[in-house]
Amino acid sequence: MTREATQDPVHYSDWLTLLGFQGEAEAQQHVQGQGVVQITTADEWLSQIKAARDAVSKLTGRLTVQPSVKEFGPEFDARFTQLKSDPTFPEHLIGMKSNRFAMVELAKLHCFQLNVNMEYVDSLVARAPEPSDLPETVKFCLPTRDEVGKTAVIASFNPNTNTFAAVTQNLDFRVAGQMQGEDPITHRAFSGFIYGGGLPQMSVVEYKGMFILKNGYHRAVALLRKKHEFLPCLLLSTDGFQFTGGQAQGFMPIDTIMSDRSPVLADFLSPAAILVARRRLRLMITVHSEAQIIPV
Repeated sequence: MTREATQDPVHYSDWLTLLGFQGEAEAQQHVQGQGVVQITTADEWLSQIKAARDAVSKLTGRLTVQPSVKEFGPEFDARFTQLKSDPTFPEHLIGMKSNRFAMVELAKLHCFQLNVNMEYVDSLVARAPEPSDLPETVKFCLPTRDEVGKTAVIASFNPNTNTFAAVTQNLDFRVAGQMQGEDPITHRAFSGFIYGGGLPQMSVVEYKGMFILKNGYHRAVALLRKKHEFLPCLLLSTDGFQFTGGQAQGFMPIDTIMSDRSPVLADFLSPAAILVARRRLRLMITVHSEAQIIPV
């Protein structure tokens, strides 16, 4: 696996992509859909894709791959109590039948996410703690509210179209719900949306005996590169695949995840992964309002 230089580092960055787990045509389409003038020729891309697919074709027995799990000592109880008291913590528990904090073997976690941004991973490797420093590793993986960095958001409102827009580099930014109220001065009613992030807890979910990394892929790859063996995480279990987080567009299909060649985290550092230049991304939330007269 070698890093290729992007043609335009201002607008493009390298993403490590598990193309070996896709069909040849699907993998080609993925590369071509990144909006980049190809750095290598079509034949070179085909050669890389074939090598990645050949590596995956030799995999077997992945359905029985299970990570070891270790429990935390009482020295972390105060942190976990603080995390559970955060008003956004229940969002992690939707659809779950059990939850606890635990240490889970990193390399054997199954994956549904296809891509990781290597520029971001490199920055995380630079600030990730050493494997011997468990307290700082727990803080890195399971931060409290006051340890979460602020996200820059540029917001604007167009009074001509009654459109609100918010733009951020944080791709985990989201619409988190709706709100209603009354202006205390004019006493006019208002309705709107709550947006932002929650607690960025690294989490693993057990589904039908398979332990799947649910949240924190970039930090997980960074820790793996830094030779960490275990991941401090929120360990969940569910009976519904829709609650694992793996049904979002662009993720691995469930048939791949639940197969005998299921991808695991260590595959990001194997010949199954290919570096692909992708356009830099921003996330934009828009809300538009208009008044309409309708017949009754």
